Amino acid sequence: MPLEVADAVRVALNLLEDEGLDKLTVRRLATELGVKAPALYWHFRGKRALLDHLTDAIVAPVVAGLPDGGPWLKWLDDAAFALHTALLAHRDGARVALGANLVTARALGEFAERAVGVLHDAGFPLGEATRAAGVLVHFVLGRAVEDQTRPSPGEEAAAIDAESFPFPLMARGLRERAGSTVEDDFRYALGVLLAGLEAVSPKTRR
Repeated sequence: MPLEVADAVRVALNLLEDEGLDKLTVRRLATELGVKAPALYWHFRGKRALLDHLTDAIVAPVVAGLPDGGPWLKWLDDAAFALHTALLAHRDGARVALGANLVTARALGEFAERAVGVLHDAGFPLGEATRAAGVLVHFVLGRAVEDQTRPSPGEEAAAIDAESFPFPLMARGLRERAGSTVEDDFRYALGVLLAGLEAVSPKTRR
């Protein structure tokens, strides 16, 4: 029976959850599927191509849930939070999406395309809209990578309280923020980014 790409991607996502990105290879996937590696290389020329398909699968539900309209800043806020949540819902999900080829990782490309449209409708010239959408997507991806490597609250508190921690102001500030979640911190950072976009928007500059 011919190998279906969707079936291979589903199995690869399960392997990603069980073993992590570093152990996921096309050969490892072939073994799990009970086929020879060349049968998979026909569909995935290498690990990057496989990761592009995984990225598409991870981001597709986000794109399906994007609204068709509404205030542009709220749209960007909700869309970015949904993308961040989807990446964190999968083990190493953010690393999977880093460097994705948007032709194969089509859902991520569609996400960016929709963001460009929202920004353009908000008055940004198309060139600026593509740049701003890129800033948003790259911010979410980079932040998600950091969040997936963030130590647990206990580990973070122990590191701050250690005598070897050399940054007293940061230590005091982090203690004041004790109890803030990954989502809280992401919302704050995203708000700063969106405030910047609002400040440079053509309508604000008039």
